[in-house]
Amino acid sequence: MKKIIFAFLFVTSLNAQTTDIEYNYLTKGYSETISKGLDLKQGYELQDLYLHSDSLYDFDFKLFVNQKTKKTQGVLVTAVSKLWGNKYFLCIPVDNPVLHQRYYDFLQTWDKDILKGYSTALTEILQLSLSTQN
Repeated sequence: MKKIIFAFLFVTSLNAQTTDIEYNYLTKGYSETISKGLDLKQGYELQDLYLHSDSLYDFDFKLFVNQKTKKTQGVLVTAVSKLWGNKYFLCIPVDNPVLHQRYYDFLQTWDKDILKGYSTALTEILQLSLSTQN
């Protein structure tokens, strides 16, 4: 799965290193932002990237873009269980090994069903990215 994620980040638009503040916002603060109906973190925008749905989960991928530099600072992934209604917020960090490890550590907490759906979604994104390069 690590190879898929690295390839995915390689073929997306121009990227900049994800900071701790950005990572924490996407994994924790964004949930509070939407639950309270607040505006997105100032200076950033979310751009739709991909939506994957299977029988158990929905995965919504969005680019987290710095409005000033127009660079992608990370990828917000919202995963929703159709069975239990649990909602997870992940950040796929860009060019930050420490945050990559935190991301991988979080993925280790998921069971095989959600990981299967997530890896399918990542594979579909990679396939689309590669097919649009030609």
